[in-house]
Parts: sequence; C-alpha cells; structure tokens
Amino acid sequence: MGLLIAKLKVFPFPLRLLLFLGIPLLAWLPWVGLGGVLFGQDYLWLPLYALLLLWLWQWGSGFAAYGLDSSWTCRAGILWGLGIGAGGLFLLFGLEGALGWLSWKPVEGGSLLGYGLLGLGVGLAVALVEELLFRGWLVQEMALDYGWTRALWGSSFLFALAHFLKPPAEVLVTWPQFPGLWLMGLLLAQAKAWNQNKLGLSLGLHAGWVWGVTWVNNLAWIEYTGRAPAWLTGIGNNPLAGLMGLLFLGGTFLVLKGLAGGRS
Repeated sequence: MGLLIAKLKVFPFPLRLLLFLGIPLLAWLPWVGLGGVLFGQDYLWLPLYALLLLWLWQWGSGFAAYGLDSSWTCRAGILWGLGIGAGGLFLLFGLEGALGWLSWKPVEGGSLLGYGLLGLGVGLAVALVEELLFRGWLVQEMALDYGWTRALWGSSFLFALAHFLKPPAEVLVTWPQFPGLWLMGLLLAQAKAWNQNKLGLSLGLHAGWVWGVTWVNNLAWIEYTGRAPAWLTGIGNNPLAGLMGLLFLGGTFLVLKGLAGGRS
C-alpha cells in the first residue's frame, strides 16, 4: 500500500485527484449491489465513507497529517465549533421566527432528545469525512502544486461542486445553493488556519450546522410562513442557501476572526 501511494504522489494534481478518488470508488462498487439488497439504498453511503476514511488514513499515515489529533487545541476547537455552529444556526432561526418568516411547531420531549442525539451523530460523521477530505487532504495536495491561496479557493469550489453530484433535474432546482456552499468552504478552510492549522474548529462548525439542520428537519420543527421569498430564507428549506444564510456565514466569519484575534 505504501509503495502504491508513493507512486501516486508523484503525479500532477488533476491526475492525483482522479486516482485518489477512483480507488475507493472502485472498491465501493461491489457494495452497491450487495449493500442495496441487504440494507437498502439509503445506507449505501456508509461503506463509501468507511473506505474514504481508511484511504485517507493510509495516504497520510494517520489523520494527524491533516490536522486532526488528540491535542487540546484540536479538541477545544471541536467543542467551540459545535457551539458556535449549532448555536448560531438557532439564532438565525430565532431571528426569522421573530420576523414572522417561520413558525415553530410543538414537539414531544422524547423526540426532541432522540432526534437531537441522532442529528449530532450524523453531523459528526458527515463533518469528519468531509473535513478530512476537503480541508485536510485536498487543501494540502492542491497547495503542493498551486500554493496556499489557490488551494483555499479551489478546494472550496470543489467542495461546493461535490454537493451537485445528483440528477440534472435536482441540480436545476438547487443550483442557487452554490454560492453559500462555496462561502461555507472558504470559512471552514479559514477556521482551520485560525485553529493553529488543526482541523478541530472547522470540523466542529461543520458538524454543528449539519446537526442543527438535521435536528430541525427530522422533527419537522419549523415551518416557513411564505412571508419571505425562498431566495431570502433559503432555497429548498436549506437555511444556508439564501441571502440570510450568506449574511449568517459572514457574521460567523467576523465572530471567529474576533475570537482568533483575541487569542493572539
């Protein structure tokens, strides 16, 4: 395995990227048929995520190479990111509720806790893979060939683009989400730099956003009133895919920049 990786690392970035992604995808193909029969189509992404994590571990000889380790800086970053990500998202919902753009629906206490824990688990799982891949491996590999600035913008562009690997009909409906996803990628990359190049803060932020959105959606906790257009509150009920979401990401950037400045 080490010899294969050493050979792959000498290729230019575009070919390196195709080979890096192609190998786990080829290993995943047998699961598409077997897993679909045994577990259903909804769970096919689980073995793919596991294969990606294993491949990332092998490529970097551990996750510490990408900035994910057991240091206090990294662990504290995860906790701060979870709080700022999920807390900020609920502040956004609260503001839109106060403006009459959405309403809160009653939920049972047991469901609230159960779906909250489920959302946290989903958020951490999604953020772990995507942050290791995009803010870990991809930024480092692009920086080797193009430098840090181009790697920052390019990896964020590819992060946004990866969310549109879906049928063309869905792409046509959801394409306005692209600027928000690109801005999210830029913010998460900058968060890694603010966290002493550790992945904790960006992982926590990402997990916090997915946690909040998953929690609210699974509970059907909020309902948009239609008093504000979707381009303002979020295309496809995605709170980060509208003008308010862009302003929210900009506000998060300023808060994190202030905190980073205060620690320096």
